[in-house]
Amino acid sequence: MAQSQNVKDLAAARSLATFNVPDMTNYIHGSKENVEQRRYIFSLIEKEPIFQKKDWAWLNHTDAVKRGIGMSTRLAEIKMENDLNDYDYSIMLEAVDDTLPILLHTGAFIPVITSQGTDEQHEKWLPSAQKFQILGCYAQTELGHGSNLSRLETTATFVRETGEWELNSTSFTASKWWIGGLGALCTHAVVQALLIIDGKDYGAHVFVVPLRSLENHQTFPGVEIGDIGPKAYGGFSKMDNGYARFNKYRIPLDHMLMRFSKVSRDGVYTKPPHAKLSYGSMVLLRSVMIRQAGNYLSRAATISTRYLTVRRQFNNPTVRRDTTNPQLETQVINYPMVQNRLFPLIAQSYALFAAGQQMMAMYFRMMQDMSQGNVDALAEVHAMSSALKSYCTTLSGVGVEECRKMMGGHGYSYFTGLSHLFSMVIPSNTFEGDNYVLTQQLARYIIKEVKTARTNPDRVTPFSRYLIRATGKNANAFGRETCSVAQDQDWLSWEVQLAAFEHRAARLAIELADNVEGTADGNWSDHNIECYRISHAHAQYILVLWFGQAIRDATAASADEKVEGPTGQVLWKLSHLHALHTIQTHLADFVEDGYLSPGQCQSLRRQVKALVASLADNAVALVDAFDHPDFVLNSALGAQDGDAYKRLWDAAQSEPLNQRKVCDGYEEYIRPLLKRHGEVKL
Repeated sequence: MAQSQNVKDLAAARSLATFNVPDMTNYIHGSKENVEQRRYIFSLIEKEPIFQKKDWAWLNHTDAVKRGIGMSTRLAEIKMENDLNDYDYSIMLEAVDDTLPILLHTGAFIPVITSQGTDEQHEKWLPSAQKFQILGCYAQTELGHGSNLSRLETTATFVRETGEWELNSTSFTASKWWIGGLGALCTHAVVQALLIIDGKDYGAHVFVVPLRSLENHQTFPGVEIGDIGPKAYGGFSKMDNGYARFNKYRIPLDHMLMRFSKVSRDGVYTKPPHAKLSYGSMVLLRSVMIRQAGNYLSRAATISTRYLTVRRQFNNPTVRRDTTNPQLETQVINYPMVQNRLFPLIAQSYALFAAGQQMMAMYFRMMQDMSQGNVDALAEVHAMSSALKSYCTTLSGVGVEECRKMMGGHGYSYFTGLSHLFSMVIPSNTFEGDNYVLTQQLARYIIKEVKTARTNPDRVTPFSRYLIRATGKNANAFGRETCSVAQDQDWLSWEVQLAAFEHRAARLAIELADNVEGTADGNWSDHNIECYRISHAHAQYILVLWFGQAIRDATAASADEKVEGPTGQVLWKLSHLHALHTIQTHLADFVEDGYLSPGQCQSLRRQVKALVASLADNAVALVDAFDHPDFVLNSALGAQDGDAYKRLWDAAQSEPLNQRKVCDGYEEYIRPLLKRHGEVKL
């Protein structure tokens, strides 16, 4: 059978690549060994019937949750059957491509106990949790409160007579709500509750709370549990987000996690050495979400790039054409407007992968330090993960939707795979900290860093050192700083780009710090907009820094891990496009103090256009390098072979409405309407 034009188009686009795709894949995932292991893990998932996706679109909420429970249990079995480690398990979750009830068991329940439990508490719960003999979730958010831990309404009151904790939901708004895994699956939860001793509130602390019997899975007396129902956009359909209410429910004293805060049998409270040690679990979840944002955006970019390569619209003689057959319509990906929308998203995906790796490395270094009693890095890592979570998930959500819009009418079909992606990424803009509220964490931290830079600059933390150039004896010179770019080519300097991002972030930080200090009534809410600006400015600086550092390290690595010339050259183009497109998108911040001149702005725009055009031949190869298999993409229009229209036709045939000659409802509704006034003869 002759190949379709779609298949030929995608194959031809691949042949234009100027770099080695396997080398790029090894760079993205860390090493050749990591790529091979990732493919092996994906193969384990793909061959399992319960993970097949053909009927996902047709599942109602109840059936979807049941499927999610089945997928969760099989996932746990595969991990144990193959003796897979935590890294392998994270790849399994990526391969499954859905949020399952078991997700928070390994993603929060075990990490919270590990980071905040004593050695004795580790022995008590971790072996059972790691063997999936108990299943846990993380219960912080309540019906009436989420981010504001100090105002949670669930209480854990010390009972002196018995040495127990009594958990109470003090009102219906105190109900734990949105808790993944709680609605149907989990037997235990780590619960955030206000610790009360003799009427005194010691703030939110974490308790391990048994919820359901290990014999028959029924809830214990004093515990009421349910599922909160379907979610927006059909997202998280297999996740049993649940609620829980506690009514004088008692648990033993040692069910409070006591690595840092402690309560003795006679009710004496010992505070932790650092007020925010409990933030470790939130840092982990936010750190994971940064690389996950890159994963989602790269999948959307893969689907969109492949489809736009095979989609032809109009016959535009001014746009690059297929010289072998001039009668063919123009490939959509060759239109400059499409390229200028799409290629920056590919560059952002690469930047997010680099940032995700660095953020996780920071987290693990912090946890190692904390295990030895050193909490010096906690404040910076917490602030950094907050800023990056807010910015990166915003970037990913906007990017996935932009990919859909570029695909035109067909982009609205479920069979693109993008609606599922959208429903996965959009909730990440809210959970683990609303993306607007969360920016205040970085803002508060950076204000403290401004004070440190002014009084003791040697103590400024590593990723805030750009503040030193704007404070103290440097302040006057900083006010006169301007960009050094003299011609278009000068923009292709990572150092020039970093200088621009540092200047902008430092200026916004100084302005915020001065304004907060000058506010007579200390009204923090008046500065929330400025908090958002500095948080995203800092995050953008970090992405440019880390992306460039990752490329520099890879091109200077030893022989086995070294990124060779052509691959490195394309990576630097992506880095430059990411940085310059970000400046272009937020140009007002860079010009309002005169750092950039009008001529430099025009030069910047020309360089962005030139970078976009220079990547055209490599677009398909760059998304191929992400190494997303068809099983995960689940896209008729973005499959590896490019046979988009045939696949879309075949997918539509699976619609249950098409399985009958006459649709359901004909006898009940359509026929009575047609026959209402008697027979018609035509």
